[in-house]
Amino acid sequence: MGSTRTAWHVLLVALLSQRGSRRFEVRSEVPLSVEPLRADYLLLRKSAESSEPAGTLRRLWDLLPSEAIVEFKSIGRPYRCRNLDRLCSYLHLYFADTPERLEQRSDLCGVLLVPSRTRSLDADVAALGLEWDDLGDGYWQLRGAAFALVVVEIDPVAEAEDDDMLRLFGHGEARTREGRRWLAQQLGAEEMAMEMQDLEGFEEVIRKLVATLPPEQVLAAYAPEQRMAGLPPEQRMAGLPPEQRMAGLPPEQRMAGLPPEQRVAGLPPEQVLLAMPDDALRALSDAYLETLSAETRAAIRARIGR
Repeated sequence: MGSTRTAWHVLLVALLSQRGSRRFEVRSEVPLSVEPLRADYLLLRKSAESSEPAGTLRRLWDLLPSEAIVEFKSIGRPYRCRNLDRLCSYLHLYFADTPERLEQRSDLCGVLLVPSRTRSLDADVAALGLEWDDLGDGYWQLRGAAFALVVVEIDPVAEAEDDDMLRLFGHGEARTREGRRWLAQQLGAEEMAMEMQDLEGFEEVIRKLVATLPPEQVLAAYAPEQRMAGLPPEQRMAGLPPEQRMAGLPPEQRMAGLPPEQRVAGLPPEQVLLAMPDDALRALSDAYLETLSAETRAAIRARIGR
């Protein structure tokens, strides 16, 4: 477990292998995790306190000590069995390696951000002998661990605090233009777009934005044969191909009744981009546009004038 391996470590593995119990295999320098030991986020309290109120997770910050390790579980990568054990191990390792900053265990806490509580999370809490303490509006504290543990359910917190940007990280969708614009701006930031585009979940981020757009904007990205996809049988006309059945109908009638996820179902990410409004496309950086196909890039530049 120590960071420094000595000659005595080598001798001990020899002693255990040669003279230890034959019922056990002895291995040395064994990685204890398939993934690297790297927490999602570390929150450090600044020496100078700010009087400006937080804009998101507004109740969380007063619950935190000087430092906090945060693990985030998304819709696409939800909480899995023993993830809580992993967070607890991070806390113990981090505390052991920072005696110069953290004098006592109360100086450090763990935060688990999840869209909502799940059975696997409840089972892990019970297996660890911890108890839920309801702080209200989606905030929970787990009692009984060596370090303070806070669980934040994104869905109820976003509703209680009416946080449109936070809704994007749970099962909800942005309801305001401000929320959609914020997401578009993040996608348009050069460094962030380059970092995200090859990661798991990037297509989900794009669809999250487009899912709340008006039907006529989404429909513009579809080929004629795709516009019928998802319509219930009673809205179809027997014997007619899709383009004839839909001919003459205004866009809002073509998309009426379809849930947001069906409006963009089957579209590749670049085609979904074309359903975004012009002001959202203008937020995309030139560097990100250069990563798109020539056809998509030309269509976007024709709409935004650059």
